[in-house]
Amino acid sequence: MYLHTMTLQALGPFAGTHTIDFAELGASGIFLLEGPTGAGKSTLIDALVFALYGKVASKDASDERLRSAHASPADETVVDLVFECGSGIYRVRRTPAYQRPKQRGSGTTLQQASVRLWRLSSPDAPEDGELLSARLDEAGLELQRIVGLDRHQFVQTVVLPQGEFAGFLRAKPEDRRGLLQRVFGTAVYEQVEQRLVRMRAEVGRAVEDRREAVARSTAHLLGAAGLVEEEATALQAAGGSLEDPDGEGGLLTLGRAHADALEERARRARTVADQAKTACAGTQQALDDGRRQLDLLRRRTVLRTELASLETRAEEHQQEADRCSGGRRAQAVHPLITGLEQARRALTTAQEAERATALGAEAELQALVVDVTDPSVRRKTLGVERDRCTTLRGSLDRLVTIEHGLPARRAEVTAAHAARVAQEAERDRLAQQVAARPALRKALEEELAEARSVAAQLGGATQRIELAQGRLRAAREVVDLAATLATAEQAVAEAAASATAAVEKAARTQQARIAGIAGELARGLEPGAPCAVCGSTEHPAPAPLDPEHVTPEAVEAAEARRLAAQQHLEAASTARSQAREQLGARSAAAEGLDVQQAQAALDAVRAEVATAQAATDRTVVLERKVQEHDGETRRLEAHVHELGTQIATHVAEAASLSTQIAADEAEVHAAREGAPTVHERVAALDDRVRSLTAWIDALAEVEDRLTQEADRADELSMGLADHGFTDADAARAAHLPAAELTALDAGVSRYRSALERVTTGLAEPEVQDLPEQLEINLDTLLEAHQVADTAATQAAAEAARLEDRATSTARALAELVRAVEAYREVALEAEPVVRMANLASANGGDNTKRLTLGTFVLVRRFEDVVAAANARLVAMSSGRFELVRSEEREAVRTLRTGLAMKVIDHRTETERDPRTLSGGETFYVSLCLALGLADVVTAEAGGIDLGTLFVDEGFGSLDPETLDVVLAELGRLRDGGRIVGVVSHVEQLKQSIAERIEVRRLPSGSSTLTVRA
Repeated sequence: MYLHTMTLQALGPFAGTHTIDFAELGASGIFLLEGPTGAGKSTLIDALVFALYGKVASKDASDERLRSAHASPADETVVDLVFECGSGIYRVRRTPAYQRPKQRGSGTTLQQASVRLWRLSSPDAPEDGELLSARLDEAGLELQRIVGLDRHQFVQTVVLPQGEFAGFLRAKPEDRRGLLQRVFGTAVYEQVEQRLVRMRAEVGRAVEDRREAVARSTAHLLGAAGLVEEEATALQAAGGSLEDPDGEGGLLTLGRAHADALEERARRARTVADQAKTACAGTQQALDDGRRQLDLLRRRTVLRTELASLETRAEEHQQEADRCSGGRRAQAVHPLITGLEQARRALTTAQEAERATALGAEAELQALVVDVTDPSVRRKTLGVERDRCTTLRGSLDRLVTIEHGLPARRAEVTAAHAARVAQEAERDRLAQQVAARPALRKALEEELAEARSVAAQLGGATQRIELAQGRLRAAREVVDLAATLATAEQAVAEAAASATAAVEKAARTQQARIAGIAGELARGLEPGAPCAVCGSTEHPAPAPLDPEHVTPEAVEAAEARRLAAQQHLEAASTARSQAREQLGARSAAAEGLDVQQAQAALDAVRAEVATAQAATDRTVVLERKVQEHDGETRRLEAHVHELGTQIATHVAEAASLSTQIAADEAEVHAAREGAPTVHERVAALDDRVRSLTAWIDALAEVEDRLTQEADRADELSMGLADHGFTDADAARAAHLPAAELTALDAGVSRYRSALERVTTGLAEPEVQDLPEQLEINLDTLLEAHQVADTAATQAAAEAARLEDRATSTARALAELVRAVEAYREVALEAEPVVRMANLASANGGDNTKRLTLGTFVLVRRFEDVVAAANARLVAMSSGRFELVRSEEREAVRTLRTGLAMKVIDHRTETERDPRTLSGGETFYVSLCLALGLADVVTAEAGGIDLGTLFVDEGFGSLDPETLDVVLAELGRLRDGGRIVGVVSHVEQLKQSIAERIEVRRLPSGSSTLTVRA
């Protein structure tokens, strides 16, 4: 992965906002992160790890260090990181959980942690990304997927914080396995191995299932064929071996032989059954023919008797048929006769209604048609009069409405006058209130100015609170740091004593070894061989070896203890220096005050803040009152103006309304024409129109009934002629009631149907061909058929039994063939799967090294990492050290992973455990290993791109020559496109590396940073 930018705010010692452009900073391939101890260099590493994983880099550090103690309460603690991986460009913005002051009231509240993750199209457009997640758990999983490492693996390969740099070098093989698997993406080989093992189990079960299926099919064949014991035993024995089931004596060969024999027996039985069935069919046909002839004789006798009865009723039938025909013709004409009678009655009713309506009309209307007899002419004359009245009545509707509204309009004029008088009084009252408001506003302004003067002191008092709180925290920390310094002083004294004792012990051991070296050399002399000291081949008086002579191993052990004691003293001295530096910084921050004095100063400033805050609150209230006062003044002025406008409008409207009322009253009076009101004149016209409408409707009804009466008479005349009647009376005489006609028609139909049925039956060829005398013996025919049927049934049952057995045997044989073929196929497919699974899981003799597939791949990758590390280690150690992979187990109970590591010391040509290296040696060996891991991972297509590497310790443990070699090796990384950030305060690094981030402590106790690229 590659870093683009990181912005942090209110984080650790950094109270402000700072942005680092890693793309510009790392242009040369290496940059320096430098500053005094405790200034905040490691905090930048923590910020990077926190942005990605929500926790700081070091496993021993607390996340509470993220919230800056120097930041303003309103400033949010946040890290905003833009980075790039193989899957794209991403931006993550993360805030930790911390206590912040409440927005209302006193005390603090927990600010919850948050995170937002975006995918970007370009690192230059961080605001235009696609939001992927805003949930802590979801974003954490997604970021780990994107980076490809968890936090522990990240700080072992990309970010190497203080105390964790040598973690990969000193890790157990099992721990290296998890890291390498994630870094190289080799989990797929573990999955392949597990999949092959599962496939081996699956094919094993499949082979066994197919073998059991063959056994079941063999048992099924035995049951279906019904074999004797000897045959069944032979078939079962053949089923035990499936090597050649089609050979002589094989399972399928025996099965096919039994199936063929059963099929031949079934064929012969079916031939016998078919012959018996044919004989039975002949006897059945003879029996059926005898029964049919007897039935025909009985039927002929019945038909002849029924025909004689019908012939005696022939004349009666003809009379009933004639009556039925006349009744049906009369039935067709009867509705026409009834219709004419109804039309004549309706005409009479309509004429009587018209005469009654005419008598009820006004004499003036009767006079209009007194000499007219034609209903059509009378109707048209009355219609003209009705239209005239309707038109006149419509012209008066508007005046009726005007007449009805005159009283209300007169009252409206009176009410408008009263309302105008009231509005004038209200306008005068409000005008007086408006005149008095400027004085009230001036009083509010004076009170507001006084409150603002007091409130202006709030900002300064608030800042003084923050300073006072900082002094109080510093005073409390001074107490703790003084105790820490005392402890550190004691630790330095103890470490110095131990180091002195170790130096003296190492010197004594070395002197003792030198004193007895002659005896050691003499012990290795051989007769005739030259002496290693003088070269003589004669050894007349070799020095004896002291039994308590010091061995080289004892010297090395004493030297190792001396180095360990010296390192312990250096660490204790560093801790004491840091404690002194921190105590001095916090004492300066406390400004010489103790805890009690700092607390008193804080209480005094808080009282000032409370007074200023109260004045601030009062200012808000007064400002709101001034605004409300001005708003009310504007509202009153607008209301006064609105009332003046309304009064002028009402005066004009009242004058116009009075003029219109006078004109409408004159028009209404003219329209009455002698009636008390226009409304009453309209009512009289409505009555005349209703009377005319009723008379006209009655005349129209008379006209309609006359037309209908003529139409019915014409229809009846044509109907009588069509159905053969001379007049209506003849039709009435022939008419029959419906029930009687129906019964008569049914009797005629029954007679005709019976006659036709009997005649047709006697005319059938089978009946006509019957002789008059015929004898048939059914008992003899039935007995012969029963004998033949019994024989056919027995033969068919035997044939069916043998055919069923042959069919079942054939099906069982086919099932057995399929089962054997399935077994062959599965067994053939299982062979390569089992072999591959045994190789991948380290089972069987083919895998001689007993390494699983996943372990084998990791071992090869690990060897590449070691080789890449050695390429740099040769230069950094001047050829002294070399890393080698070891096959040793960490413990008796652990698996051999092939991922153990040893260090070859070419000075002594011995293998050493990495944990025996000194601090400086551990540093540059670990650095080479980390760089080698990055080289190999970058070269792997399926691995993680480790484009950026941070180193946060160890350079101070190197001598100048080794430091130059290490820096030169780091400088070569730019050729591969990678960037290394070196975190150190070593002065030589400042002179060697131009691009840097400078971290400095401010007088307030907080820190700031400057990027020099």
